[in-house]
Amino acid sequence: MALETKRTEELFLKIVKVTVLACMALALLAVMILGVNVVYQSAKTPNAPAPAQKAPDKGVSMDDLKKFLLKEEKPGEPQPSSSSPKPMAPSLRYLEEVTRLYRCSVEFGAKVGAQIDQEDNSAAAQRVEELRAQIEKLAADGRRGERWVKATTEFTCAALADPTIIAMRKEGKIKSVFLPVLNFHIMTWDNIQDEKAAFEQAERDRVDKERAEEAVRIAQAKADAFTSAIAAGVAFGTFMLLAIYLLGSKVETNLRDINEAIRSLKS
Repeated sequence: MALETKRTEELFLKIVKVTVLACMALALLAVMILGVNVVYQSAKTPNAPAPAQKAPDKGVSMDDLKKFLLKEEKPGEPQPSSSSPKPMAPSLRYLEEVTRLYRCSVEFGAKVGAQIDQEDNSAAAQRVEELRAQIEKLAADGRRGERWVKATTEFTCAALADPTIIAMRKEGKIKSVFLPVLNFHIMTWDNIQDEKAAFEQAERDRVDKERAEEAVRIAQAKADAFTSAIAAGVAFGTFMLLAIYLLGSKVETNLRDINEAIRSLKS
């Protein structure tokens, strides 16, 4: 009976030891896997977003101007004011560009055979100054500035020298040209600048959004690394406790065998 009890105890001890060894192996495997995950998550770095793109360059189209001139029935001055403009002191700002505009308009009038009253130098200078003051006022808009003045000078002179527009004016298809060209260029330029600003703002928003998403991703990776480190520590602690238990069990078995050997010698 005692022999059977001993064998049963030894069987259960073996089963427990095998179970403990299996748990130790799983704990050690978990430590290794979690350790690798800690290194992997900690090594993650934010990906730089694609740089914000500049809006594509877009110019004012001469073909669109011709359609605009044919469609325009009542051309007016660019952004007219309800009150008469206050007299301004003569200025040299944009004088070169405005003088060129004035000369282009005079040349256009000569080409289309328009009846133009001869002006003396003082009258021409007064007309140039009035146009210069108006151009300066229009250029004060934040979307325009000196770039717009140069661009509208080039475009207007090119339009006034365009053979198709000259022919349209001679045939009577269009009446006024100079001011409608300025109006068209202002309108188109402003639309282009608005679209450009909207595009670039959208690009800046995209970059900010991608950076924020990357920051969230890295923060989540750091949190996962911390969680894995804690889990690896728990698994390693479990492994050590099971190892101590197995060592104690082995010591207990050895002491029992020694005790039995001593008893057999006495008997």
